[in-house]
Amino acid sequence: MQTKNTIFCLFLSILFYFISQTSFGQENYLPGYMVTLHGDTLHGYVDYRNWERNPNKVSFKQKDGEVILSFTPLDIRGFGISDEIYESAVIQTEISPVNTRELKYDKELDLRTDTGFLQTVVKGVKSLYFYKNKLGMEQFYIGKDSGYELLVYKKYLKNEDGRSVIVENKKYIGQLTIYLGECATLREKLTNADYQKNSLENIFLAYYKCTQAEIRFHKKTEKVINSFGVIAGASLSSLTFRSSEEEAFADLINSNYKMSVNFTVGLFYDLGLARNNRKWSICNEIIFTTFKVDGRYDDYFSEEKYSVTYTTLGYSYLKLNNMIRFKYPVGKFFIYLNAGISNGYAIIEKNYKKKESTLFTQKRVEEGKALNDTRRYELGFNAGLGTKFKRYSFEIRYENANGMSNYMTLKSTTNRLYLLLGFKF
Repeated sequence: MQTKNTIFCLFLSILFYFISQTSFGQENYLPGYMVTLHGDTLHGYVDYRNWERNPNKVSFKQKDGEVILSFTPLDIRGFGISDEIYESAVIQTEISPVNTRELKYDKELDLRTDTGFLQTVVKGVKSLYFYKNKLGMEQFYIGKDSGYELLVYKKYLKNEDGRSVIVENKKYIGQLTIYLGECATLREKLTNADYQKNSLENIFLAYYKCTQAEIRFHKKTEKVINSFGVIAGASLSSLTFRSSEEEAFADLINSNYKMSVNFTVGLFYDLGLARNNRKWSICNEIIFTTFKVDGRYDDYFSEEKYSVTYTTLGYSYLKLNNMIRFKYPVGKFFIYLNAGISNGYAIIEKNYKKKESTLFTQKRVEEGKALNDTRRYELGFNAGLGTKFKRYSFEIRYENANGMSNYMTLKSTTNRLYLLLGFKF
């Protein structure tokens, strides 16, 4: 119990440090510009967040140290930062559910008027814009003299022959056929176009190639960044048992197993998600970890009658870890937090018990398994805090898993603290 408390205290201390660090230095001013309502371009610095959802306000200052001004889409015509351009717009946004479980028997559009900064995907004589609304729904617009026209797409349910089927309103294909009508060769591409950024982006690029018109701006769709490498370090493992039938498993429950210190090694494969300055990623690992603990239980009745039970339990696992990771820059370093699940399979098992019984002058020795009913699959949950610098990383990770007992009345718990060094290829 003392070991577990120490682990939790250490983990919470590092978590507090992580939160305190990410609470400061949130600003990220980069050279950019804004366009006033009168059409004037002011150069300065924009607080750039690599927004996953289109912003509804933006902070701007012309020089370091000057007053920071905040603008909404109604205050300015737009702004530019890094390789992104945003235009202010009053738009119609479609808010019908897109999740299959939430679809309704309603083909009518559920439109709402909204103000926002549209992200420019392609700009020229024909322009494409992207907007992720407040509900997290991705929508696309085309530029017209009268403003911005929503490319319509909606999924809904329809009853056919007593069955519910999903129907798609793909009006956007017809809208684009008219909008990009100068290029007849696009018709086949348009028929197969998905309501997704990279698909529609490719349609517009094909149009400009067909017409030889000039593209004034093109924001390429950001892709997932892959990285892989190795991890290695130490694992500190503890094993405990709980049971409602204490007498039946007294030798396991009361053994008070000491912590096992061993090595861990593995490979990782990260998928860095687009937007939000690549702060979020999906981290996958396959690792080898092992532990072995020895226990002793004294069952004493009198000087003439007593027994001593020695148990040894050791398991070596191949584990597949799947985690979500959030990282945040602090100077030249990144601090990160990840959490997820682990699925382990024991490839090596050590399961031994030796009981020495004494009754007056008679001694008896029994040997066998500490646990007669075990499982090799182990399910666990883990959370870790770490830091990265260039290709190197260091992480402290805590894992809680369900151990090896396959008895309904005996619960086993393994707690592990990992100290891991990583290197990205």
